[in-house]
Amino acid sequence: MTLDLFDKLAGVKESNLHKKFKFLRDNILLDGERKILASWTDGFIDRDNKIVKEFQTAFHSSFWEFYLYKVFKDAGFSIDFSKDRPDFIINSPTEINIEAVVANIKQGGIGEEHRNIDNILSMLEPPHLQENYKEFLDEAIARNSSAILKKSDKYKDSYSSCPWVKSETPFVVALSSYGQIDYGREYYYPLLALLYGLYFNPSKNDFDIVTEIKKPKTTSSIPVGIFNDNSMSHISAIIFSCTTTLGKLTSLSISQSLSTHQLNTVMIIREDDEAPIYKTQIVSPNNPEEISDGLFIFHNPFARNSIPKEIFKTTNIFQITFENRKLAFEGENSPIVSRFNIPQMLFSNHIIHNINKKFNG
Repeated sequence: MTLDLFDKLAGVKESNLHKKFKFLRDNILLDGERKILASWTDGFIDRDNKIVKEFQTAFHSSFWEFYLYKVFKDAGFSIDFSKDRPDFIINSPTEINIEAVVANIKQGGIGEEHRNIDNILSMLEPPHLQENYKEFLDEAIARNSSAILKKSDKYKDSYSSCPWVKSETPFVVALSSYGQIDYGREYYYPLLALLYGLYFNPSKNDFDIVTEIKKPKTTSSIPVGIFNDNSMSHISAIIFSCTTTLGKLTSLSISQSLSTHQLNTVMIIREDDEAPIYKTQIVSPNNPEEISDGLFIFHNPFARNSIPKEIFKTTNIFQITFENRKLAFEGENSPIVSRFNIPQMLFSNHIIHNINKKFNG
C-alpha cells in the first residue's frame, strides 16, 4: 500500500505548501514522476503519522527517506518499522542502523526559487571551468559537515541509549545535499575532503591534503578528514547523494516509459576509468538510469563496526574506501557527475559536443 502523498491535509494552508510539492501535484505532465514517487512509498510505514505533512510542507527530508526506502527494499534489505528511531533499522542481510539527514541552504543563503538558466547550465561545466569553484566546494563541505555532525551527536546523546540499538551494530548516516542552489554539481568532492581530507584541486586535477578549511565568509575553521582517526569510529559509513532531485523522478519515469506526455530530455554525465573519462548518457528505456545510480557510500577505515561491501552488490551504489591512506573505488556502474534535465525542444547534439570538449579537453 502506498501513502496518500497528495491528499489535502486538515489544518495545512496552501500558502504553507512547499513549491516542489505543488509543482509535482499540479503539473499535468508529471504523471510519470508521480507514479515513480508513489512506488517509493509502497509498504512504507509512517510511524509517527507526520511524514506526509512534512513532505507537503518541507519536502526534502521526506523525499530523501522515501527514496532510501525504495533503494533498500530493492536491494533486498529487511526493514524493522516497530521502533520509532533510527529512521531505518535493517535486520538483514546484516544488521545496520541508518539515520537519514539532509543538508539545507544556510539561513540567508540564495534559495532554489532563484535558480535561473545559468544555474541549470552549470550542470554542464567541469570544475576547472566553474566560476568561484573553491567557494562552491567550501560551502558544500560546510553544509554537509553540519548535517553529519548533527546526526553524530544525536547518536551519541540519544540513539545509543535505546535498548534496541546495539553497540556492535553498524551505524550509518545517509546524507542528501540540498545545501546550496547548485547542489546537483557537488559530485563526491565535498565528502572526499570532509571525510578523508582530500581536497580537489581542479587546476591540477588532483587532491591536496588538508586538515581544515575556512568556513565561508567567516574566520572560523571547519575540521576535515574526520574519518582519518577514531574520533568518528561510531559512524560506520556515510551514504551520500547530491542528485536525488525532481530530475531523478523524470529520469526514472523516462527509463520506465511511465509518462503519458514526456516533453523533457535527461542527460547524465558519468566519470569512467577509460578514455574519454567523461561520458554522456541520454536516458531512455534502452539506456536507463537505475534507482541507485548517483548514490555513494564512504566507508570509515576507523569504524568500530564495519559494513560488508557485498550487501550492496545488487545495486549501483558507488563505494569508496580510504584504507591505509589509499583511495579505492568500487561499483557496478560509472558514477554520476551531474544530471541535466531540459525540454526536448532545447536539446541538441551541439550540447553533447560542447560537453565532450569541455570535460575531456
